[in-house]
Amino acid sequence: MRTGRQYLDALDDGRRVWVGDELIDNVATHPATRAFARLTADFYDLHHRPDLEEVLTYVDDDGVRRSMMWFKNTDRDGLRRKRRYHETVMRLLGAGSAPRSPDVNNSVLRTYVDDPQPWSDQSIGTDGRDLTAGILDFFEEAKAGDLNCAIAFVDPQTDRSRESAQAESPALRVVSRSDDGIVVTGVKAIATGAVFCDVLNVGVFYRPGIPEEQIIFAAVPANAPGVTMVSRESNVRDGETVEHPMAAQGDELDTTVIFENVFIPWNRVFHLGNPAHASYYPQRVFDWVHYEGLVREMVRAELMLGLALLITEHTGVAQLPPVTARLAQFAGFHQTLKAHVLGCEEEGFLTPGGTYKPNVLMFDFGRAYYLENIARLSAELVDLAGRAALVFPSEGQWQEPALRPWLEALHTGPVGRPHDRLKISRVIRDLFQSDWGARMATFENFNGTPLLAIRTFTMKRAEMSAAGPVADLARQICGIETVREEDRTDYLTQAEYARRQDSAAAV
Repeated sequence: MRTGRQYLDALDDGRRVWVGDELIDNVATHPATRAFARLTADFYDLHHRPDLEEVLTYVDDDGVRRSMMWFKNTDRDGLRRKRRYHETVMRLLGAGSAPRSPDVNNSVLRTYVDDPQPWSDQSIGTDGRDLTAGILDFFEEAKAGDLNCAIAFVDPQTDRSRESAQAESPALRVVSRSDDGIVVTGVKAIATGAVFCDVLNVGVFYRPGIPEEQIIFAAVPANAPGVTMVSRESNVRDGETVEHPMAAQGDELDTTVIFENVFIPWNRVFHLGNPAHASYYPQRVFDWVHYEGLVREMVRAELMLGLALLITEHTGVAQLPPVTARLAQFAGFHQTLKAHVLGCEEEGFLTPGGTYKPNVLMFDFGRAYYLENIARLSAELVDLAGRAALVFPSEGQWQEPALRPWLEALHTGPVGRPHDRLKISRVIRDLFQSDWGARMATFENFNGTPLLAIRTFTMKRAEMSAAGPVADLARQICGIETVREEDRTDYLTQAEYARRQDSAAAV
């Protein structure tokens, strides 16, 4: 298994990275990037801790101990074991402060390897090449090296009032083909954490009017000739671990990736040229990311509940009936998200490749529930904290002998040490009142698909068709005959290989 040191050394590979106005020489050592690089290295080192061995690793069929991120869950218990792995990583890496850790990034690869044949068979412009061998070979390469494969799917925003605008955009496209591979040029608008990856997992979200040459699913090394990463300015508070305990952990950086005549060999091309095929994967290719996102949101909700309990206990208002009622909202938020996690695991099904997959509707609507409520509850937590979330001394002020007695008196409550209240306040400030925290909230809102897309795409799943089994009870109560073949909706006419990623009942 890879160590943190091996990961950090691999970052010094000549990749071309801009952060803000500066061209970075080494992602592992530059002040704008080194904290998150170190946090990712910590991810790898966790797998070498003896006390975590049973949770974070497994022994494969060849007798090799590997990270649980490569574990194939074939039943309900296996999925729960996998969730305990993700949950443990999240708790040890700042309660989900690294939303695109390697285990989350690499989960996208499961959709390819679970049922690779359609990705090859449905490709256009490959001269009949079998792409399945490359898909399976790359997965084995990523597993053997514990690679971090960042997700680069989002295209530039276009004029959505015109279908032709998609074809005119600077989105990544194939510009030439040869016996050796393809050459691509263009842009992927957002690839979160790309500057910290080993490989860019390039894909596409279908949009009306997208031309064949923009349909590309492939693997590209982060340091490939012609690749330039352009990241926004960093929100990290480098080295400020006391004053900014969350923001000092690093900023994973949302990045635009520019491809200038980048060569991709055929054995790293997963799919090409078919908009109809791509239209089936706005969510399906991200299903595992979204399940893990729900687990992360459950952990974040637990953190919010704990912070609300701690700060109101420290300020002496926790037992007031109006405050107790407000605190109950956080408990309900956490428990509802937990119910979605447990429910989707209980109601899972086997995919074509024999992977036990959680119930898609449950984890997608769980994510929707989180997004519907998180802004309100974030504001509620800050309001409950009152001035404790806004006005508190710096560590230097606290340690100043002339100020210390006054500051201790200001922060003394019915329970806990006065200095503990500062620690709670700093976390609340970083999470909910800083650029770092605002970026985290925005990321969750647009992670893969925002709220409107969750609702829209989920209702296009075959399982939600009025012609399907979900409406059987309503038909029975209304006295309507079993649905006729000619009444089958468009949802059920979509490709069977896509429907089989949604539910066993959808086939």
